[in-house]
Amino acid sequence: MPTFIPITIYLNGNATVVKTIADAAKALEQPWPYTAKPGRLKAMRMIKECMAGHCSQYAAFGAFKAAATEQGLLRKRL
Repeated sequence: MPTFIPITIYLNGNATVVKTIADAAKALEQPWPYTAKPGRLKAMRMIKECMAGHCSQYAAFGAFKAAATEQGLLRKRL
């Protein structure tokens, strides 16, 4: 699995570094502020599809990043 440019998301005040599809899958298992938001559900589906070999790793990681952004979990570096 490729390693992506790491992103940091903040869940329940704790920083989590995500740099692989496995990291993204683990982060999606954590409690998110809005569990039923479409972006998160799409990211979960795409991560599962990616792990099964049916989806690009880049597309799945992009969906994860979009979901984190949608929920305000991704903070840009200053």
